[in-house]
Amino acid sequence: MSALPELNTLVRVALGEGAPVLPSRVEGVEGDDLLLAAPSYVGDVVGPRVGSTVSVHWTSARGVCSVPVEFVAAERSGIKLWRVRLNGGVEFSQRRRYARVTTGGPLSLAADDLETVRVGWMLDLSEGGVRARIAPGAFSSDEPVEVRLTVEGELVTLVGSVVRTAPPVGGFEEVTVSFPDDHHAADLVRRFVLQEQVRLRRLAAENG
Repeated sequence: MSALPELNTLVRVALGEGAPVLPSRVEGVEGDDLLLAAPSYVGDVVGPRVGSTVSVHWTSARGVCSVPVEFVAAERSGIKLWRVRLNGGVEFSQRRRYARVTTGGPLSLAADDLETVRVGWMLDLSEGGVRARIAPGAFSSDEPVEVRLTVEGELVTLVGSVVRTAPPVGGFEEVTVSFPDDHHAADLVRRFVLQEQVRLRRLAAENG
């Protein structure tokens, strides 16, 4: 049981291939059952069916953790909850290091309740996350956020987690958001980063 996420741990729930990864929080641990705050989702996303298998992901001192679980029921105990039951062992993996490039372009960050939204500007981007400048005071470390940005003309929506914020300078603060490993836009972002690296090397050589 020690390998499982503890009470109040921020987690991500992956509904399956091609489906979004949703932010949640552990509200209780009962034997092999986890009680998760029912994630918020919009659009045409459909919640899991009873008996279906989803996966829960979180970060610990040992690295990125994941475990398959069976969706048991939707419950309510003051808040809406998802009851899921362990359906396998916890797997651990060290988070990969990603190439990062300086870039610009607008983006938006929204809290998981979609009520707090900030529009900002990208500073750099990698397959594993983004650093941006936004109006201060909106988000705190470890808070799950929905990120919307444009890569190669394509709108990308990802659910990530705030890693750190820097003190405001000139009325704006820097915020760093990490993305889940192997997210649905990984190939697109990776291609963009590689192309930017090549372009910047050529530019440096021409100006050298």
